[in-house]
Amino acid sequence: MKFFTQIKTLALVVGMIMTSNANATITPTKVSSGDLVIGKVFYSASKKAGGSGNYVAGQYIEIYNNREEEVEITGMYVALVESESANSAYTQAAIEADADLKAKLGGKIVVKQIFQIPTDKTYTIGAGKSIIICNSATDHTAGAVTGHDLSGADFEVKTTNANYPHNDAVPAMNLIYTMTPTLDFMNLSYTGTGSASVVLLKNNEKAIVTAEESLVFGRGKTTGNKFALVNPYYAIDAVEILGNVKNKGVDATLKRFSDTYDAGYASTEGTGGYLGETVYRKTAFNMPDGRKVLYDTNNSSVDFKSSTTIQPRAYDDELSGVTEATITIPSTGFLVFRPEKSVFGETGLTFTYLTANAKNSDVTYNESEGAEELLAASNFIVVGQPGTHKVVYSEAQPTKKIPSNLLTWSEEDYKELTGGQKTRSIYKWVNTAEKVGFQRVPKTAEGLYNYATFSGDDRLYLTLTTAMVDAFYAANDATSAADFDFIKWHGTTPVITDVQTVEAAAKAPASNAIYNIMGSKVNLLQKGNVYIIDGKKVLK
Repeated sequence: MKFFTQIKTLALVVGMIMTSNANATITPTKVSSGDLVIGKVFYSASKKAGGSGNYVAGQYIEIYNNREEEVEITGMYVALVESESANSAYTQAAIEADADLKAKLGGKIVVKQIFQIPTDKTYTIGAGKSIIICNSATDHTAGAVTGHDLSGADFEVKTTNANYPHNDAVPAMNLIYTMTPTLDFMNLSYTGTGSASVVLLKNNEKAIVTAEESLVFGRGKTTGNKFALVNPYYAIDAVEILGNVKNKGVDATLKRFSDTYDAGYASTEGTGGYLGETVYRKTAFNMPDGRKVLYDTNNSSVDFKSSTTIQPRAYDDELSGVTEATITIPSTGFLVFRPEKSVFGETGLTFTYLTANAKNSDVTYNESEGAEELLAASNFIVVGQPGTHKVVYSEAQPTKKIPSNLLTWSEEDYKELTGGQKTRSIYKWVNTAEKVGFQRVPKTAEGLYNYATFSGDDRLYLTLTTAMVDAFYAANDATSAADFDFIKWHGTTPVITDVQTVEAAAKAPASNAIYNIMGSKVNLLQKGNVYIIDGKKVLK
């Protein structure tokens, strides 16, 4: 059995195989929440250029890949949320006040339209790239006061409405559902009084509910309309967009999404419609390779800004919610690191965490280079050159998923496993110049390894089931599971450069200034530590 496999990337969440309305079997959406985000919605439309009247043909939605790798989008759904104004029966407030309606909806979201990325072939979004979905993939710069060139859009809704000229070179979105046949274009609210909220969903057939008996009848001012439902469990991203009404502002009681999916809302700064404003995500960070990571906290009040000048596929260079700090790696080159926010670091740092497979019969050292991607707040062992390094914290959601991390930190001075965990073995982190890995805690009773004490920073540990110990001992030079006392470090090790070796009994000459790795002056060298003598690193 292979033990401790090192990997650089994790498998993404896999959806279910489904069949499209064209009877073409498509692959599961290899994407999970936070990977793709709704980057922009140009919904407020514009005034016509050179005259009176309104220009609505140039509306679009932009979807951005926040990941460091290509993501498949074949067959994913884009749903536009029911957008009636104050008369809507499907706001969160109205649903909470109607127990029967709440039970009928069962947590699903009421939508007026559902579109689908086509399934005729495989479609993807590259790392740090975006796709544009619009009603008219043409150049709108001449016709509108605020018009965008959408001739290079990725997908177009092929409406029968003559107000939206088509571009035959652009693939067609599949229209899955619309509340009324005359609305076969994306009906993004532009009046500023209703909702222009959008949901992006996986290509799982359970994501949408369009069966006749399951549809919800409109109960607002347009009582003849009939709405559909989507299951937010399959949502990749959801953005609440509310109208900004003259003399009233934004009415937060009209929110359709619960805080689970969007704790806030986006809106235009100006009141009313036809403002030429685009709501778009702020930039959380610019990665060393030039890729932008967009802000994503599941709170659109925080994540979005509004602009009349932002262009399709462009985002601000200004960073939001970023804090710089430093970490100090000791002489061994290993540091237990527990960031409270999403984080990444300098090139040359390796962030390591451990996971087990589904059968609990293998442990994997998962490694991410410091500047490679934005990591989740979790328990890490950082490997790198001894000394001080810069890290950056971000309020944004991480781009790296950290599932089932086996590394556990004890906030208390002891840990006692109870119940079914009594037979688990506890292994505490050991980080010295001579020994790096996990030392098994001595058993407290025959057959039991369920109690460990901690002090200071010596609080990192992992637990292994009896089956795991039995499976692993042979791969770690133990003669039996009972002798499986120490798990050697199998991940990346630091490369310590410019280090000279001195005798164990060496004492600093009085004429030389000796400093520890933290920069404090010392007089006596201790074994296993790195010192700076005459500007050179010295390992004792």
